[in-house]
Amino acid sequence: MQKIVVKDGDLNTAMKKFSRITAETRRARQSHLFYLRPGLKAKEKSKNAQKRKYK
Repeated sequence: MQKIVVKDGDLNTAMKKFSRITAETRRARQSHLFYLRPGLKAKEKSKNAQKRKYK
């Protein structure tokens, strides 16, 4: 487990780091919940990339 250290009372930066870490943890957990065939996994990855590109 990672630690978040608040430096110079900068709570906003610490909260952003915490949010980023929790999002990464959720993504990692989600990828292990079920098996996806390699072909379908590639399609999902491509679809997500398109969503990020046009967001």
